[in-house]
Amino acid sequence: MLHILLLILKIIGIIIAAILGILVLLVCVILFVPIRYEAGAEFDGTLKGVKARVKVTWLARLFKAIAGYEGQELSWSVRTAWKTMKSGQDDKKTVEKEVGGYEEELEKEWEALEEEVEEPPKERKGHPKEDEEEPGLPERTETQFQKTEEDMEKAEAVAVPEDRERDSKDTKGKKGIGRKAKGLWEKAKALYRKIKCTFLAFCDRIKLLLEKKERLAEFITDEVHKKAFFKAKDEAFKLLRRLKPKKLAADLHYGFEDPCTTGQVLAGLSMLYPFWGEHVSIIPDFEHKVLEGSLYIKGRIRIIHFVRLMWNLAWCKEVRMTYRHVKEFEL
Repeated sequence: MLHILLLILKIIGIIIAAILGILVLLVCVILFVPIRYEAGAEFDGTLKGVKARVKVTWLARLFKAIAGYEGQELSWSVRTAWKTMKSGQDDKKTVEKEVGGYEEELEKEWEALEEEVEEPPKERKGHPKEDEEEPGLPERTETQFQKTEEDMEKAEAVAVPEDRERDSKDTKGKKGIGRKAKGLWEKAKALYRKIKCTFLAFCDRIKLLLEKKERLAEFITDEVHKKAFFKAKDEAFKLLRRLKPKKLAADLHYGFEDPCTTGQVLAGLSMLYPFWGEHVSIIPDFEHKVLEGSLYIKGRIRIIHFVRLMWNLAWCKEVRMTYRHVKEFEL
């Protein structure tokens, strides 16, 4: 009985060890097997003449992706083990679906038209015919209203003497001038209030910006945060060195409409000069808009480099403290 129990435990241990070994193997494959990439492009100065091709493979080409651009058309293909997907296949499927949908819609419309032709239109009951006009309501002429208004005005003119008319005109003029003066005074008051409010709001914004600037300056100049920044900077440069391509060759002649943009691009590319080596030739053109030449790059990427970067940053005390302070920081 004990022998059988030990045998069962032995089998369970072997199964667990095999599962753990498979998991360790998968982790090692994901971390250490490189992702290989290769890209090339040619430029002849026109958009139609641009040719580009990118290829990415992983795990002895078990996973493979290719993308190409030529003649202003993009083509791609992705292979995962035994399955392959291409851009042409998707286009055919979409075209077939669209054509089938259009055919179904045309058949439905045709059937509806046939039903309308077979069934004659029925006359509506209770509605007048189109030719007959609807009986109109009794019209009241405007002349009647005008006559009544004129009679009322004449009666008022006869009843009111001339002196009363003059007094009423004088009082109306004085009241109108007083109302205009009050309206102008209220408008001036409202304008003054608006100017005052905008000025106070502007002053408050300036004070708030100055307070934010002081807080941000204190946060940046803190010694812990400085150490964390330099640590992250060093690790980032190490990662760039590890991801440096094995082959890089370029012979480019470029230029933009704005010479300022050409200079900015050249300044950005000059920062990468220590990484690309001697086989790169970039000639800027500050007078013409042009893009000519060729580009070729080949290299590989390992996931372990990113894991190492995260590990080193996570075990740095200053980086952890800075991360907490950034989460709690409010301007």
